Amino acid sequence: MAGSAAAQTAPAATVDASTGTGDGQTTTTDNQGDDIVISGIRSSIAASLATKRNNDIISEVVTAQDIGKFPDKNVADSLGRLTGVNVVTGSANAGGFGENQSVSIRGTDPTLNLTLLDGHSVATGDWFVLDQTSGGRSFDFSLLPSEIVGKLEVFKSSQADLPEGGIGGTINLSSRKPLELKANSFSLTAQANYNDLSAKWRPQVSGLYSWKNEAGTFGMLIAGFYQEREFRRDGQEFLGYTTYTNFANSGQMVAAPNLIGAAYFTQKRVRKGGTIALQYKPDDRFEVNLNAIYTRMDANNVNRNSMAWISRVIANNSTPGTPAYALASYKVTNGYLTQAAWNATTTNGAAVQGRVQDDIFRDAYSSTWVINLDAKWNPTERLTLSGEVGYTKGEGATTDTFAWETYWDTGVSYTNAGKGANVTYPGLPTDPKSAAYLNNYYSWSWGGKILSPDTETYVKADLDYKFDGDFLKSIKIGGRFTDHKREVNYTAYSWAGNGAYSGTKTVGLGTVFNGQLTPSNFLDGLIDFPPYSVADKDKTLATLATQGGRQFAFYPQASFSVKEKTSAVYAMAKLGNDSNWRGNIGVRAVYTDLNTLQYSPNAAVANTVTPFCGTCGTVTVKRHYWDILPSANFTFNATPNFLLRAGVARVMTRPGYAQLAGAFTVSDLALTGNAGGNPNLNPYRAWSFNAAAEWYYAPSSLLSVNLFYLDISSYITTSTSTQFLITQQHPAGANFLITGPVNGPGGTNKGVEVNWQQPIYGGFGLLANYTYADAKASNGDVIDGNSKHTFNVTAYFENSLISTRFAYTFRSKFRSGIDRATPMWQDDFGTLDGSLTVNVTKWFALTADAQNLLNHKLYYFVGDPSIPRAYYNNGRTFWVGGKVHF
Repeated sequence: MAGSAAAQTAPAATVDASTGTGDGQTTTTDNQGDDIVISGIRSSIAASLATKRNNDIISEVVTAQDIGKFPDKNVADSLGRLTGVNVVTGSANAGGFGENQSVSIRGTDPTLNLTLLDGHSVATGDWFVLDQTSGGRSFDFSLLPSEIVGKLEVFKSSQADLPEGGIGGTINLSSRKPLELKANSFSLTAQANYNDLSAKWRPQVSGLYSWKNEAGTFGMLIAGFYQEREFRRDGQEFLGYTTYTNFANSGQMVAAPNLIGAAYFTQKRVRKGGTIALQYKPDDRFEVNLNAIYTRMDANNVNRNSMAWISRVIANNSTPGTPAYALASYKVTNGYLTQAAWNATTTNGAAVQGRVQDDIFRDAYSSTWVINLDAKWNPTERLTLSGEVGYTKGEGATTDTFAWETYWDTGVSYTNAGKGANVTYPGLPTDPKSAAYLNNYYSWSWGGKILSPDTETYVKADLDYKFDGDFLKSIKIGGRFTDHKREVNYTAYSWAGNGAYSGTKTVGLGTVFNGQLTPSNFLDGLIDFPPYSVADKDKTLATLATQGGRQFAFYPQASFSVKEKTSAVYAMAKLGNDSNWRGNIGVRAVYTDLNTLQYSPNAAVANTVTPFCGTCGTVTVKRHYWDILPSANFTFNATPNFLLRAGVARVMTRPGYAQLAGAFTVSDLALTGNAGGNPNLNPYRAWSFNAAAEWYYAPSSLLSVNLFYLDISSYITTSTSTQFLITQQHPAGANFLITGPVNGPGGTNKGVEVNWQQPIYGGFGLLANYTYADAKASNGDVIDGNSKHTFNVTAYFENSLISTRFAYTFRSKFRSGIDRATPMWQDDFGTLDGSLTVNVTKWFALTADAQNLLNHKLYYFVGDPSIPRAYYNNGRTFWVGGKVHF
């Protein structure tokens, strides 16, 4: 279990002579003992620091009280306030949404971190279609509300008894246990949630009840939650850039956007689930725990995007001297087309098609469930035997997607300005409800169903033997086995209307229009853009039911499977002298057995024939390899309150599942694609070096400095090439920019962390931390996910009546990945959150929380900060309600 990183069990915020109960903290007495237990912000900080101090390795900790007091609604929010931890709200392809979902440690990509629940694996699912097909290893924390965990630990160095897989670090989520709580503990929180962009209120409720018998030997805990959130995201998106070697016969090499979209995304998230825990501990020598957790998030969404069709007009209307010429003016800045205008008609009077619109309707969900049984037995005072067995399943699903695409006869003009572009359409009717506007051209309909299950069965056994020596304290040996499978099964549809109506005006946007426009405040605070008409979901579905309806079939190019079995054994010795130093040294040996399945039209045997691929066959690759992972950690108490730490370890992270056997997918509009996986990829392997100084100079106080150096032998990167492909929308074929994963050069990640925590006076206190992380490939390439600068500042005040916090989090720019063959960077971003609790009585409190109080926007660019990729507004989110607890 990951908890073995602790040298001893940390006290749960009990009062000592130096701490007292000042600063307005309340006190209660546990009826199971005589210790006075402090509840409040400062006590939770003290408990977190006690765990951090007692851990044998460099770590960060946040306790249950912290989680409840932070303005946090999922586990990622709480993790994002820890030193050296960053959070992101979406993948590179998706951009950012209004809820944190992925976590990176010290500037490493989220896929390079390992997430555990009570020390064991936890499967995950993704709600967003691009995340489902990308099949990574990072955990989607938007599935987990803060209420269901009791403690979070981030291990930044490693040791032999920690499961392998986290180059950046390991995150362990500890669930609550009934014997650790008072008998008949109960809490119920009910709040109303409001997003100022969606302008809708939604309910959220969570509750917990814990019971144990009078002897304190058996307990049961049950918790549940139901939470709704309405999302709306306004954005301007530049969907990929294409380089033209001789733009408009000018002799210039120019990069131009493929599409410039006015994107209107709406979603209702319903997160529900719960946990049950049974604990039996008849004495100090035997304990057994049975835990089950289930969480599901329904995430139906609609994404509408009315786009300037720049790739179309460049291809068809930008060659001087031809009858199809319509380019009126343009401007090139540092190799990018930053201004261009195409007339509504060509030189021979033909219409220009400069605007295209996608209305995409998706029903989706993600879920995770875990059942785990663990036991510990001390047959003697020196010997401890422990083991666990469990099963976990995550699932990401798009149960249905259907899209309606239409386009217009209109010119188009755009000019980059600030973080976006001003876009106009000469020749387009100004009234979006008029027949002249709605009677446009039908283009295409696509969609289908995606099921992406992620399952693992695991078993673990450990033996720990203690010694009385003043050097060797214990020997621990153990083994672990996992059987993991990740799949993507895509079922796509064809519709006869694609052939009957494509390129005609017999159907169009007017066919599925029901009077709805984008809101009047659409894109306010981003760019000026008038509202536009949108397709109606029901009318779109009814239209697709004509012409024989949608015909579904397996889509092999977008499907794959990865089976991965791992076997690990380890040995670790704990050392120390019972006074001023302690440490451990050990080695972990890991065997990986890999079996990947992909589909290819070039397979030797075509044994998978579908309407979408008449010659597709399966390609199976089997691989196996060993990793030997030594580690050593050392802690020296220079004084009772000043600790020096050092750690070194060999670490590894396996490639993402889609990197090994990903789907082959293309965008017919943008002429870009993903080449699928590379089953011959080697893992990320690295040496991790850490050194830290921690000064616990006063109660609930800390000043620490951590130095780290990560030497990675090989990063997995992407390679892009041009391929000629024949697709449904390009039956004559077209050149596509195709991106795929390869093993690239090695690199380093080095930096420093500074952490300061200090109660100030009269209930006021401050927590602040800063991280500098410099990650570079050995050939100078940029490493995805690395923010050089990150800091968090939290100010709090608490007395017997109120408890309040304001937390500001900032991370500097970082490259979030490659999207449509174009690098995608997220710009500097900071957010201010706040929370307030008013204790009306001992058992009842009023609560208010807020996220993104300053209404900061997310800006993405393509490498040069002046060249935009996307600009998003997610709005502010507020909660008001109350909490009953006793």
